[in-house]
Amino acid sequence: GDEGCVHCPINSRTTSEGATNCVCRNGYYRADADPLDMPCTTIPSAPQAVISSVNETSLMLEWSPPRDA
Repeated sequence: GDEGCVHCPINSRTTSEGATNCVCRNGYYRADADPLDMPCTTIPSAPQAVISSVNETSLMLEWSPPRDA
């Protein structure tokens, strides 16, 4: 077409030269409702530094965010 080429969003690639959209790389995903120019993401790693505290009536969990969010 008349439009210039643009780079694929992060973690995606084209399947052929001149493709009209980019597909997510293996292990990365985009929701069906996400626009095609949105980067692909993957599931985060496990939470870090998980600490549990138990008393007679409750359990409290604390953790740090995942390394790969």
